[in-house]
Amino acid sequence: MLPTIQTYIAQHALLQPGQPVIVGFSGGADSVALLHVLTQLGYPCIAAHCNFHLRGDESDTDAAFARRMAEALGTPFHQTDFDTEHYARRHGVSTEMAARTLRYRWFEALRRDTRAQAIAVAHHSDDNVETILLNLIRGTGLRGLCGMRPRNGHIVRPLLCVDRAQIIRWLADRGFTYRTDSTNASDTYRRNFVRLRLLPLMEQLNPAVRTAIQGMAGHLTDVEAIYRDAIESQRPSLIDADRRIPIDALLRAPAPRAMLFELLRPYGFTPTQCADL
Repeated sequence: MLPTIQTYIAQHALLQPGQPVIVGFSGGADSVALLHVLTQLGYPCIAAHCNFHLRGDESDTDAAFARRMAEALGTPFHQTDFDTEHYARRHGVSTEMAARTLRYRWFEALRRDTRAQAIAVAHHSDDNVETILLNLIRGTGLRGLCGMRPRNGHIVRPLLCVDRAQIIRWLADRGFTYRTDSTNASDTYRRNFVRLRLLPLMEQLNPAVRTAIQGMAGHLTDVEAIYRDAIESQRPSLIDADRRIPIDALLRAPAPRAMLFELLRPYGFTPTQCADL
């Protein structure tokens, strides 16, 4: 697994040798593997643990485990605590969204403070399949069907080239321990529902459905690159010197609705708002 990840990091230019990297470190199997892998590959790691206080004593036990493991590896360890449910109520978002927002906001602040080159998170290929299905279910455009990117700004995902089964085998072969989130067994959360109930049904129709979905996402990533290039090539002819979009020029363009959305999306317009114009 190590050579596969090393090649993937180099192929996508995710990390530079000798420069520190923040590692999102929950203490679960995926993040434990990520920390060990990057450490073994020689990257100076900084372990970053978020305690969301959503699972009572279990959350505190996870935090203590993460700290001990980081100390055993000689890895600098940073922890922060969040009142996640309060944030969710205050901002009118789901607990999942609150945790995600708080996590990445803190990761970025820590990255700046430590002058780290990137924030490495432990998403693997099975996470990517789940994300694509979730995007499809909620309604998405082409970009959402492409799934997770190896890099998104300062966020890098070195484990996207391996699946969860590979990670678990790798940890077991080396006797590495990790924590298991008890909520992973509940289908209350959407992602868990997709993993525990939807994907097994899809695998009854096609045992290789995960591979098929990832192949589709890879193809659509190429399609999106062509799409973006087409949008940019049309942009000069659709925006005049006064930064206006002449209606007659827009109507002559291929797929005027899609073109209008892409022109206005940087300004915060949604597809629905563009359709109403």
